[in-house]
Amino acid sequence: MTIHSGMMHHMHKRTLALIAGMGLAAMACKDSPSVTDLNNVSAEAVSGALTPASNQLLVTGLLNGIRGDLDGRYLVFGETLARDFYRLDNAENRYITETLGGLADYSGFLGGGAFSQFYFTVRAGNTVLNALPSATGLSTSDVSGTRGLVRTFNALSLYRALELRDSLGIAIDVNHAIDDPPAAFVCKPNALASISSSLDSAATDLAAGGTAFPFTLPPGFTLNGSFNTPAAFLRFNRGLKGKVELYRALEHSKPNAGSLATALTALNSAIGADPTTKAGLAAGVWSTYSTAPGETKQPIADANIYLNPSVGDSILAGDARASKIVTVTTRTLFGVSTKYKSPLTDPANLTQVTPVMTVAEMVLLRAQVKIEQGDLVGAASDINIVHTISGGLPPIAVPASKSAAISAVLYEKRYELLATSAHRLVDLRAYSRLNGTWLKKELAGDVFQAALPIPKRELDTRGVTSITPTCS
Repeated sequence: MTIHSGMMHHMHKRTLALIAGMGLAAMACKDSPSVTDLNNVSAEAVSGALTPASNQLLVTGLLNGIRGDLDGRYLVFGETLARDFYRLDNAENRYITETLGGLADYSGFLGGGAFSQFYFTVRAGNTVLNALPSATGLSTSDVSGTRGLVRTFNALSLYRALELRDSLGIAIDVNHAIDDPPAAFVCKPNALASISSSLDSAATDLAAGGTAFPFTLPPGFTLNGSFNTPAAFLRFNRGLKGKVELYRALEHSKPNAGSLATALTALNSAIGADPTTKAGLAAGVWSTYSTAPGETKQPIADANIYLNPSVGDSILAGDARASKIVTVTTRTLFGVSTKYKSPLTDPANLTQVTPVMTVAEMVLLRAQVKIEQGDLVGAASDINIVHTISGGLPPIAVPASKSAAISAVLYEKRYELLATSAHRLVDLRAYSRLNGTWLKKELAGDVFQAALPIPKRELDTRGVTSITPTCS
């Protein structure tokens, strides 16, 4: 796929071509409220001035992209590299041989996967943004609120793309006509800076978004807490801002000195009062799934997904999150062996919800910020919010060292956020723990692969054999 952004009918045409070429199955794009098939949006539906009806259609399509991006490529690839998952399929060994047994092939489904999907979602968002200036039937605050939500989710999509490519970089400047030259790749520090800036622009839009969005949002915005107004959704935006700023501070090649303070301010704003209940920790935006005709089922409900044995072996006795782990008959394939699975990937759980971001994650991110600031007492306090409420465990003592504090917060994140994102891969890289010092070498060819390669089609489109991202 050439990384561009055009109108929705172009998106549909290009998406179908890519899917056919890659041999991937198109995911249904419907959600409550009921709308027409978003895999087949007609040009007429989005041509001319944007209206409240077409705005609803396009925003719902964008959110379906956000939900669909949490699939068996992004989650399985990322969680396998992070030593949380094995996907053991007799018919396909590359889930192991190209993650734990060696490097991914840039021309194969693993090396070329979990990339274009995020740009499809960004293109859907840019279709809305490009149409907003000529919108009819939408007030100034309606336009601002729409722009704030779309910019926030575009930033999330780009961040997800960066999670799996890391120092190889990603394309950012993609809002161009479909026949323009492909967008340049930029380095990770610049990508993070751009994503952070976009989140700030989105926050300004949300602040001017009035009391309600001009569209109905899917149920995941009110499943745990209410995030379905511009002011309430701003909490999600600030949580994501804090996350991005934390990793700007932790970036090895070019750490950003001011990011820790910025992250702390954003996360404090997002969290508000410290949560005291499981419901308070679960508050956030969630992706919901359905078995209704034409709807999207939980994309990692897969009988072939097992847990890396370290997940089951490392959980503390009495941790309530052991409910995410079940012991099964030992399975050995392609040189690895495990006896653990998770209800989160059970093929019977086709409507299993998945968090996009919750207060629990925000609290643990804040603990990471405090660790970097040398505030181990404050970090322990945040760790204990999740450790005692969600884990049901006695509080930990203040860690004796920064390294011990990092281990404590990574434990919480592993079990609190299991099978929800590429967070653990990001953290293992950030703390220089994706190596034989901290992890067991699982196969003879295990090189502790830190990122998936840039897909071959991106190189071919540019007529090059490698990409060096621009960084200034």
